[in-house]
Amino acid sequence: MQGLSAKDLDFVLRTVVDKRDDYGYLQELLHDKPDLVDLLLEDPKLFRRIISEEDVLLKISPYLFFEVLLRQARKELSHRRYTVERVGIYRQVPVLDGTRVGELLGREDIRGYLANLLASFTKTNTAVFYFKVGSRLYKRRYSDLDVDDLLRLVRLVEEPYRYPLYRRIGEVCLFLSAVFPDYIEEKVKEHFMRATKVEELFRCPWGVEEYTTEGERYYRLAASLREKSDPEEAALLRTVADNFLLLRKSLNHIAENYLCFRKAFSLGS
Repeated sequence: MQGLSAKDLDFVLRTVVDKRDDYGYLQELLHDKPDLVDLLLEDPKLFRRIISEEDVLLKISPYLFFEVLLRQARKELSHRRYTVERVGIYRQVPVLDGTRVGELLGREDIRGYLANLLASFTKTNTAVFYFKVGSRLYKRRYSDLDVDDLLRLVRLVEEPYRYPLYRRIGEVCLFLSAVFPDYIEEKVKEHFMRATKVEELFRCPWGVEEYTTEGERYYRLAASLREKSDPEEAALLRTVADNFLLLRKSLNHIAENYLCFRKAFSLGS
């Protein structure tokens, strides 16, 4: 399966097919049999091992880690009539869309995209960007986990070259609103508590609702720039935009229910 390394496949085989010792032969056997790999990845023993071992991310790739968690989420959500939707910090309401979330995670392209997205956030990347205004050269450092940094960078880049930034803004919005909704809402609450002037109230940081709205918008902008060069990827990004809220719920389910997931990330204040 695309995304799995030989090391990943060895880990899967030793976990699931634990009564044999010819793992090299089994790897060769599975090379062109994605259906059999699927069966292995669905095995409950693999999920239990991944969430129970503290140092599992030293043994497998982040992609495999999240692929297995997404598959487990699909199993659980497919059998639920509803999901829980957060309204503000404290209130939750049930919504009858559990089956739709499960169907989305059943799509290999969506699941693979989400696994890669989550894996990309196990390490935050920073870079230095140089730009010129008039005769003066400026330098700015930015983080690919900071929406404000990415939005400032977008304004410095000409439209044809904005695709990776548009896409990353969408991804950050999806990731933060799904995995760290409490952090987002607490930041909003702190802002209002500390505001001393009326104009400060209008500079409020985004809440979860704004992250959702803007995430959808930037995914669509990314898709529009990818339409001619890669229509298949553009279609995938539009699907993410159209189902942003449902995908957010699937990632939130993982964050809320699988303890190991929280250990994969850290978010500074």
